[in-house]
Amino acid sequence: MRILVIDDEKSMHVALIPFLKELGHEAESAFNGSEGRQKAADFQPDLILLDLFLPDMTGLELLSGFRQQPPAPAVVIMTAATGVKTAVEAMKLGAEDYLQKPLSLDEMELVLARLAKTRDLRQEVAALKERLCRELGREFLILPDPAMQAVYAQIQKVAAQDKVTTLILGETGTGKEHVAQLIHTLSARSAKPFVELHCGALPETLMESELFGYEAGAFTDARKPKPGLFELAQGGSLFLDEVGEMPLPTQTKLLKVLEDRKLRRLGGVKEIQLDVRVIAATHRDLEAEVRAGRFRADLYYRLNVISVKLPALRQRPGDIGALAVFFWEEAARDYGRKMDPLPEAVLEKFRAYPWPGNVRELKNVMNRVVIEARGPRVGLGDLPDEIASFEPSPPAVEEAEEPLPLEKGLTEKQMVERALGQTRWNKSKAAELLGVTRKTLFNKMKKYDIH
Repeated sequence: MRILVIDDEKSMHVALIPFLKELGHEAESAFNGSEGRQKAADFQPDLILLDLFLPDMTGLELLSGFRQQPPAPAVVIMTAATGVKTAVEAMKLGAEDYLQKPLSLDEMELVLARLAKTRDLRQEVAALKERLCRELGREFLILPDPAMQAVYAQIQKVAAQDKVTTLILGETGTGKEHVAQLIHTLSARSAKPFVELHCGALPETLMESELFGYEAGAFTDARKPKPGLFELAQGGSLFLDEVGEMPLPTQTKLLKVLEDRKLRRLGGVKEIQLDVRVIAATHRDLEAEVRAGRFRADLYYRLNVISVKLPALRQRPGDIGALAVFFWEEAARDYGRKMDPLPEAVLEKFRAYPWPGNVRELKNVMNRVVIEARGPRVGLGDLPDEIASFEPSPPAVEEAEEPLPLEKGLTEKQMVERALGQTRWNKSKAAELLGVTRKTLFNKMKKYDIH
């Protein structure tokens, strides 16, 4: 990365510049705001390490200008303990993180590794968005939260393996069908059919005939032959939504088709060769279903060659505002209503709400509010009661250092990752959520290679 250090203390540059270069980065120095502004224009840094208190202006003044540059560099604030409150304010204005002085070089290395990974993800996702817009001929909503950016990067890799079965995991309403369509659209099969079956929507007696088709006379009402969904998806993708609901007898037949890559219609004798990619999805814990005897272990392993796990909406708060605005504008168009933009107070309430129904619930709320709105402007009083009255409980903070106070079923690494995800990588808030100091959190991140 190209990194610009803006600080009026010469000792900071003496310590940081060689350290950054040793890590393989390009590094430049500026000792005041004016010089920093000029160096940023000339050097075009990927990252700016910015002191809050400079001789000629504040770091916040510089930050505002940097964030308006296309492309905007990432900014990490450096401040003494007395400036922490201002550093938090800087993060609200767009800074990626802040570091307390005196700096820890280990902490600095962790921050740089995370920002490099985030930069790479953003570049991948920007290329994905450009490709989607080009292929679909329209703008495509790309969600901004780092958790979803990581999912997009994974989707591109999965799409490239277009002969491999894929399992999409996630709570109900997280957008598993959307991801399946995206995988198909980005794959070499995009010109061929994308066929869907919701495995919980059909009785067992109909599911097999829908999947595999049948010949005339196969059963009482089979007056003429009918191709199944596998045949209709030939050359393309078959999406089995909520595959955990599939009855065991059908699971057995599905496994054989996946292994042999051919099928026979019900009542038929001719074998039909298949060229179909199967994408399955479920909100269930299939490993638990296997242990309970409700899902075949061999089918689970056959489906789970590659998996994509979708985070719940509450785990990616950075997406809530973007989705709310998207569904708000969509609902206004669908129902012919001219609506004002959503007020920030409403968006803040949305960000605080846990969304048990995930993206599907958010979309339904937007439709409901637009339909019931008495005018173009809405406020907190126009929201459903469960959202308007919701107040988040303060996190329980324990006086613990090491080890972390484990929750049932979670490892230390999972707890740290969850806390960072819930706080959008605000390490002070994540440490508070975990009940530990920032130093302990950084030690855990280094221990588990989390960046």
